[in-house]
Amino acid sequence: MNPLLVFVVYGAAFLLALALLYRYCVGWYWHALSIVIAFVIGLTPFPEGWRPPDLVVGFFFVFLFVWGFGAPFFRGRHRRSLTQRNA
Repeated sequence: MNPLLVFVVYGAAFLLALALLYRYCVGWYWHALSIVIAFVIGLTPFPEGWRPPDLVVGFFFVFLFVWGFGAPFFRGRHRRSLTQRNA
């Protein structure tokens, strides 16, 4: 597999997760659930006939992991914007 393709796919997952964190504010429990789902996807072995491509699994793992662990870094931005809208 071309290493550039892997870098582009994982980089796109990383940037998409950051963009969604920047744009939308959801409850903390969704972020915690996304971390759990990321580990389930990444660590659970798939049956032989049902195995998806590694890039698909990696994309969803990186996306969910970054989106889950990145929430505390964007919390202050969302809190300020919500109070400014209500004022």
